[in-house]
Amino acid sequence: MSPPRVIRPAARRTPAGARSLLWTAAAAALPVIVTVLVLAAVTLAILVFTARGFDSLFAVVAVEWLVVNRVPLTVDAVSLGFLPLLPPLIYVAVLARQTRAVLADVEEPGPREAAAAVAGVTLAGLLLTGLASLLVGSAASDFAVREASLSTALLWTAAVALFGSGLGVWLYFRRDLREILPLWVRGGIHLGSAFVAAVWAIAAILLLIGLLAAWGPVGSVLEIGKDLTGTAALAAISIAYLPNVVMAAATLAVGGEAHLGEASYSVFAVSRGPMPEVPLAAALPTTDPHWSMQALLLVTVLVAAGLARAVAHWFRTTADAVKAAWLAAAIVALVVAVSPVVAGGELGVLGTVGTGSLIAAGTALALFGVIGSATIALSLAGLTRRRERAESELERRRRRAGTVPGDEAETEPEVGADPEVGARTPPGGEAESEAEFDAEGGAEFESEPEPEPEPEPEPSRVGPEDLPGDEDLPGEGGSDGVVSGGEETAGDEPDDDEVAAPRPESPDSASGTAPDSGGATEGDGHDSAVDGAAVDGAASVEAETAGESPDERPKASD
Repeated sequence: MSPPRVIRPAARRTPAGARSLLWTAAAAALPVIVTVLVLAAVTLAILVFTARGFDSLFAVVAVEWLVVNRVPLTVDAVSLGFLPLLPPLIYVAVLARQTRAVLADVEEPGPREAAAAVAGVTLAGLLLTGLASLLVGSAASDFAVREASLSTALLWTAAVALFGSGLGVWLYFRRDLREILPLWVRGGIHLGSAFVAAVWAIAAILLLIGLLAAWGPVGSVLEIGKDLTGTAALAAISIAYLPNVVMAAATLAVGGEAHLGEASYSVFAVSRGPMPEVPLAAALPTTDPHWSMQALLLVTVLVAAGLARAVAHWFRTTADAVKAAWLAAAIVALVVAVSPVVAGGELGVLGTVGTGSLIAAGTALALFGVIGSATIALSLAGLTRRRERAESELERRRRRAGTVPGDEAETEPEVGADPEVGARTPPGGEAESEAEFDAEGGAEFESEPEPEPEPEPEPSRVGPEDLPGDEDLPGEGGSDGVVSGGEETAGDEPDDDEVAAPRPESPDSASGTAPDSGGATEGDGHDSAVDGAAVDGAASVEAETAGESPDERPKASD
């Protein structure tokens, strides 16, 4: 008797698998611990340099950790939500890089490994934020800075950790996502990222021009520091707030409005108000803008049209191109809408710093959507016409060379040729067709010389060793022989009852390729003659001599 079968439970995780997930989470959370250690070292160095005591070391490090996670603070019961954006951006970049590196070290990572990495980063950040809140609360009698609320602190910490680790997961799995997402989604994401980067670049250039034009007031504010330490502190504060000002200025580039307390700024009007004593604030305009500033909208329109035209060749249909353009416009509108939440906030007694997000987001959606979709549709129409002209020119050249039979509607590929030759690969990953390559390089066809007819080959003597075997003949005793060089020999036309049955198509014949052997096999002798020596029409002459018309020849399989 056979032993009884033992049914084992399926999908049971072993301790080794759980241990590997735990190590993945710990490795992904390593930048969280390193960030705290770096903050502690920098704070300790500053306290030693300024000859102050170390009583407030842990409280200062806790506040710095809250600033890195963009947690709103209170200073002597005054709200401070307008925090510098440069430290959180650096922290997010480090988290993304570490998460991607951890997933790259894991053998065949999947959703569980990615979830473990994200969970490790988030839990470590939340744990340290809770510890920082306890440290700041215990030193409340001697330290005036603390978080606005514990729930808000945890929420911002989780958002920063999820964004950084999620970005790392996307950077690792983006190649796999290319095979899942359709082309217009991938193209829209790439185009939207280009739109956002272009708007931020315009805003940065505008800010640089403002700093150079107001260098006198900026230098006067830097003199408030009196000594090297104070001047360096003011300069560091201005550098830390640069991303905030750039994101606010980006709304001006799309026709929006930014405000700092009672003061407001746009390309059409400026309203003055009290300003903080920092170098960046001294660079803000105090008078109505010149009419040339309104040309900033024209620059944005030209940039949107140029980027849309540059990516038109990614798409094959106008519908996909238009959908991608509107998706890119929606991405720009989303970024503009969240700018006041990420880069703005309360600035004590001065009021709120932010932008008119709804108006600016609607303007960005209309501007980039209309301009981008119209430009990309017109550019794609022009590309389509050039592709069609190139295809017709290519077919005409091939017919003139004799490589395409006159009565066949479609062009058969050459032996050994790759049907994807000349295709280009867009950022989405798909290769374009041969017609698009011909459309862009259509001028090359005009410069190609006409193929010279080859001299008619002399009939060669066929010996017994050159004759094909019985298995290579189309029928028993057939006279439709083929020599080893691939040329047809003239012979008697086979009888109707001696013609061999057609062979089933092979994967090679279905894909348009042929074997690499020098001789021709059964059913492809005419194809070899057409591709090789039939350019000068020798095969047609032989076929007419034998009483066989070109239409009666066996055609090559697709």
